[in-house]
Amino acid sequence: MASQRTKGVDSARRALQILLQFSQNKPELTVDEILEVHGISLPSAYRYLSLLREMYLIEERGKGSYVLSPEILQLAQAAERTLDYRREAQPVLDRLAATTGETALYLRELSDAVVCLAISESDHTISISFQPGHVMPLHAGAGAKLLFAGFNKTRRAQYLDRLEPGLSPDARARLEEELDRLNQTGFAVSQGEVDEGLWACAAPVRVRGQLIGSLSVVAPAYRVDEVSRENIGAAVRANASELEVILAKAR
Repeated sequence: MASQRTKGVDSARRALQILLQFSQNKPELTVDEILEVHGISLPSAYRYLSLLREMYLIEERGKGSYVLSPEILQLAQAAERTLDYRREAQPVLDRLAATTGETALYLRELSDAVVCLAISESDHTISISFQPGHVMPLHAGAGAKLLFAGFNKTRRAQYLDRLEPGLSPDARARLEEELDRLNQTGFAVSQGEVDEGLWACAAPVRVRGQLIGSLSVVAPAYRVDEVSRENIGAAVRANASELEVILAKAR
């Protein structure tokens, strides 16, 4: 059964309908186009447009021409964070684990922490802290630190200020330097930072340029020599790129 129309909000409904008229194929609207679609008077159109401008949702590009404002990006990013993509990630993880012979993980940042959303375990039994649903800190481990590197300077400082116990000034400076480097390279490696004796590497996963997760492989350090680490790193990068293509097509 179709939902009933909410009463007493006709003006709000019209303003939202105008806002929803913007699309990827129609990023800019003119007043004439709004009049044609909605069948309203010119004063009414300008009244709705003025409300949307007042709420910083649209901007005037030229006389009688309007575009979405950067404020809309905040809404888009908030919506993006509600999508976990674990269903799309699982086949990629399975292939990555089969290729490398090691455990593959898909991680997401969640409220200034990191959570493992999906995992494909290797035939070798290893004990790791990252398990589906398990929340871990952002400042330790390849996959977690790669997500932490995506924070701006202010948000990084806020996170580090809240740490208990806090890092020493030297340790904090080293971590911040590493985060800057990871943000540039887009690839992270760690050893023994979360679980003793384990080596890990990770690559970012982005949707429309937005960092939404990281793909990681974890293995006992003794089992992966230098050549193996290079091969695993290449596989992680390739599969992260593959997941990005899959997500781009899915949207």
